[in-house]
Amino acid sequence: MLHILAHVVPEAFFDVLKTVPLLLLVYALLYYIENRLTNTPALLSRAAQFGPIVGALAGTIPQCGFSAAASALFCAGYLAPATLVAVFLATSDEAVPVMLAGGASIGQVALLLVVKFAVAVIGGYLLKYTVFRSHKPATDEPVEVEMTACDCSAGSPVWSVVWHTIKTSVFLFVVMLALDLAVHLIGEDVLASLLLSDTLFQPVLCAILGLVPSCAMSVLLSELFVGGTISFGALIAGLSTGAGFGYIVLFQEKEGRRRAFPVIAATFVVAVIGGMLVQTIYG
Repeated sequence: MLHILAHVVPEAFFDVLKTVPLLLLVYALLYYIENRLTNTPALLSRAAQFGPIVGALAGTIPQCGFSAAASALFCAGYLAPATLVAVFLATSDEAVPVMLAGGASIGQVALLLVVKFAVAVIGGYLLKYTVFRSHKPATDEPVEVEMTACDCSAGSPVWSVVWHTIKTSVFLFVVMLALDLAVHLIGEDVLASLLLSDTLFQPVLCAILGLVPSCAMSVLLSELFVGGTISFGALIAGLSTGAGFGYIVLFQEKEGRRRAFPVIAATFVVAVIGGMLVQTIYG
């Protein structure tokens, strides 16, 4: 057990540490938006039609902190649910470096990113005009937004941003440590044996596995794909639900928790459908 902890604790710590600079930037941006910009609602309204594309582009960057940043913006009311889903769907966490290190070709990695981007954009816009069509975009009228993601209304702005970043980072570390410990105790071999190789249901199971909010899931799925255990379609499904820290931040924030389940459910459904279609086409 001590041997496992010696491996898991530093891994979880450094995974979270990599997200700290981005979280600082996002919470600083939220403070600026709340306290300095008076025309933000109008700007968001004019840019709303490009939301899923911008979200998919941001999520495509192989950095597990973007999903957490997007969730923080969503909790604060500055990101539409369809855009957040697009970010989640496009996110790949650690998949790119793991695949390259494991022997995957640059072509395979490029195809992964292109397909996930397409699934994110198409899924995002479909959700925007169907499931989330009742979501009201920001208007030119003044709106009251509770800055739950960055409670910067009192005290030093720098301290408020730093303090919220610390609280979020500690929360992420505790959750990541528990999840990584569970994965190590269960064993990757056991997880791999449960994934129904060569069946159309494999994307469903991988999408469920991807819902576990840990960067370790993207590593596991990538290793299983490179090793030939799961199909390319299953990899797409699993990585498309693998928003990692994004889910954790949603449930940490009160406002995000209230709207988390529709976003996660939409992400799961689009990921499964996309993964099954890709598996049918590419295998």
